[in-house]
Amino acid sequence: MVKTIAIASGKGGVGKTSLAVNCAVKISLGNKEVALLDADFGLANAHIMLDQKVDATISDLLDGTHSIEQLAHISSTGLKLIPGGSGVLEIMNLDSEKRWQVIKSLDYLENDLDFLFVDTPAGASDSSIEFAAACDTIVIVLVGEPTSFMDAYAFIKALNIEKGVNNVCVVVNMAKNSSDAKNSFNSFRKIVSQFLEVEIELLGWLPVSHLISNSIIARKPFVLNDKADANLNKRISEISKNIESAGSFKTKGVRFFDK
Repeated sequence: MVKTIAIASGKGGVGKTSLAVNCAVKISLGNKEVALLDADFGLANAHIMLDQKVDATISDLLDGTHSIEQLAHISSTGLKLIPGGSGVLEIMNLDSEKRWQVIKSLDYLENDLDFLFVDTPAGASDSSIEFAAACDTIVIVLVGEPTSFMDAYAFIKALNIEKGVNNVCVVVNMAKNSSDAKNSFNSFRKIVSQFLEVEIELLGWLPVSHLISNSIIARKPFVLNDKADANLNKRISEISKNIESAGSFKTKGVRFFDK
């Protein structure tokens, strides 16, 4: 059975795609079959972080010129990337039928995968909610600032009301240290629990690191960097391990690999 993980955020610029790419690569290095769907249609950039040149994207699937099998790109670690479109306005606001078409198109991978990561669009758009709720586990990337808290709360509220989601996971990014990350998480959890009946679980945290920002510029995931420091390696290993063991929760609507 494929475990599906949505990597989401209430706002852009918090490191969502970087986390999705590095966790997917990290788990694939552990002899697991992993795919990454870049569902941030119109603004997709997972292929850039993986240094993959793509000739066809989800937009080509939706217009009927390519099959889903023709879109998959295999990275050097064996990770299968299904790229979203970049700068394609027509797919930035897909209707439900098109979103369902994308979700069901991945059924062909069911017997070939252990994990599917879905990099969702930032914010609480219909596409973000639909793709996140189609997964077993939802991981929200949070940074310790009020705007991130506000937007992440709005996203969780929309998931709860529209899709019946009552369990989400959090990764705190750009934290100064463990204490700072836990304080940010506890403050955010207090806000959520005050207004919503949603359980929040902390999966781990990542520090502010020039290695992470440099890896994006170099188009090479930092988990592949031999010079990455021990703390950064420990943090991403902890997050990846916790993602692997995180619980699966049923939600309303169409789901990946759901017969």
